[in-house]
Amino acid sequence: MRKGQKMAGQPGFAGPLRMSAVPRWSHRDPVESGNPFPSGDLRRARWDEATARAREALQRHDDEIAASAVVGSDPSIYARQWLALATQRFDTWARRGLAVVDDATTRRAYAAWLDTYVSNWRAYVADTCPHVDPEVQGELVGRLQARAAHWSSEARRR
Repeated sequence: MRKGQKMAGQPGFAGPLRMSAVPRWSHRDPVESGNPFPSGDLRRARWDEATARAREALQRHDDEIAASAVVGSDPSIYARQWLALATQRFDTWARRGLAVVDDATTRRAYAAWLDTYVSNWRAYVADTCPHVDPEVQGELVGRLQARAAHWSSEARRR
């Protein structure tokens, strides 16, 4: 089998992955079912490798935040830090998903997953950050929609 080849009968983007896009402020994975690819599917190892890289990236980003975070009462600084954290989390997991995109069917399913992830972030932020200015929340949604478009574009280039 070639690098991107799947075993016969395997979906283009594993079923559980299509529906699982749970936003998190922590390092917890937005895909709650673990590795969604079965043994024998070549994407399983790519998913595991990309997950390890994602976790390393999250830790590096958190270390950078800890070293540079400005604690205070200035709402504009807090908003910038908050937006950066959410965008970074989104990008980290979107990059991991891109690691298993290898055909047109998978690209479409990946784009749908990204759209779901943006929608889920919108609801998650409303629940977890009710005191964040609605305008800042709207900016986050705009940023995440732009990032989803970016990652979809990256998938089309593959």
